[in-house]
Amino acid sequence: MIHRPRLALLFCLLAGALLCGSCRSVWPFKRKKMLPNPGGKTETTESKLAKPRPEKEKPTITIEKLEKVAKAGNPNAQLALGKIYFEGRANVKQDYVEAVRWFTMAAEAGNGAAMFNLGICYGNGLGVAQNSRQAYDWYKKAADSGIAEAQGKVAAISEMLGDYQTAAKYLRLRADAGDTICQRKLAVYILNGIGTDAPASEAVAYLLRAARKGDIRAQVNLADCYQRGNGVERNYNEMFNWLTLAAQEGDPEAQTKLGYCYQQGMGIARNTDQAASCYQSAANADYAPGIVALASCYLEGSGVPYDLKKAVELLKKAAELGDDIGEYQYGMALLSGTGVEANPAEAFTWIERSAQQNFTIAMLQIATLYEQGIGTDKNDGTALYWLNKAADLRNPEAMYRVAMFLLEGRATPKTPSRAKELLAMAAKHEYKEADEALKTFFPDSATP
Repeated sequence: MIHRPRLALLFCLLAGALLCGSCRSVWPFKRKKMLPNPGGKTETTESKLAKPRPEKEKPTITIEKLEKVAKAGNPNAQLALGKIYFEGRANVKQDYVEAVRWFTMAAEAGNGAAMFNLGICYGNGLGVAQNSRQAYDWYKKAADSGIAEAQGKVAAISEMLGDYQTAAKYLRLRADAGDTICQRKLAVYILNGIGTDAPASEAVAYLLRAARKGDIRAQVNLADCYQRGNGVERNYNEMFNWLTLAAQEGDPEAQTKLGYCYQQGMGIARNTDQAASCYQSAANADYAPGIVALASCYLEGSGVPYDLKKAVELLKKAAELGDDIGEYQYGMALLSGTGVEANPAEAFTWIERSAQQNFTIAMLQIATLYEQGIGTDKNDGTALYWLNKAADLRNPEAMYRVAMFLLEGRATPKTPSRAKELLAMAAKHEYKEADEALKTFFPDSATP
């Protein structure tokens, strides 16, 4: 008889399992990878123009004299005159067209600040037809001439265009010049292998520079490196210290991870009261992973009194904030009627939302609901769809279950060869049922 998965794991045991310390190389708080915005805020029509290089002495000069010097070909005078027309200063009426004319003269003479200002004009259609390509070209020329604002701008635009190699190049220029935000962002690129093949140790070096200057996000990223041993030797004490600094500044992610350290005794003596306190701080900031972690404390009576109703309320809040684990666990509570009135249809909705965020446990459960027709119409084809998605993410149970569909010819043609491949892969992940199925259906291929 083909194995059929049970409807659901016990809710409380599941919640505890999601926060266990059995795999300490990865935080138990599943987050999506997000690329940073390397250039900071996008420039607008109110963007500040690049300033001309300061002179030792800057005597008062009339517009007439400035124009005379500018017409004689002095790029600094041309830049200054362009700024006056752009901003409408010195009793001169604001005139973007005239500003562009002077900026162009200065830019063509090699003035980097004028190049950047032209980029702003083209990017926002000020005094010239809006042209994003022209804007980018002028920003890039300005960046190559050493204008810091332009380097950040080119990095931001390049990332938006999917040109991560160029983005990394200009982020590095700013990072090496001491820009803490760019140091952190370049480190994220390196750690994710985006636009550069630099070693993780280089990312750690940049994170250290930014973290020591008080960049909170760099401190959290650095703690992650120490936790995983990524680019640096694993060191839970260093991890704990950097998380503490960031948590003290109110960073909810740091507070949640610090709570996990206290809960598991990583880098510090185990203290469930302190763990719950850290989770509560993160929850107060509506940080969904912290809310889920706090719910687990109430489910287990760890650091707080056992309170099933409170736990489910917290899970509902995390689910409403879009947290995949919160969606799944709240759905499971509704499915089993744990701490809330059972509602299979609503449970299905929340679990499906979690599955749509590629949370594999939710994918497995939604497949089961489709197979058994709970909270939705029975549909083996859709069940197989979700199992295939989970199998593509290398989930061994999903591989096993897809193989069973293939062996039965259920919602798909019988394909023993593909079933055999999937069972073998699942068996390599030490999934017991897959190994047993190999022995039953393919005795010559089962693992010894």
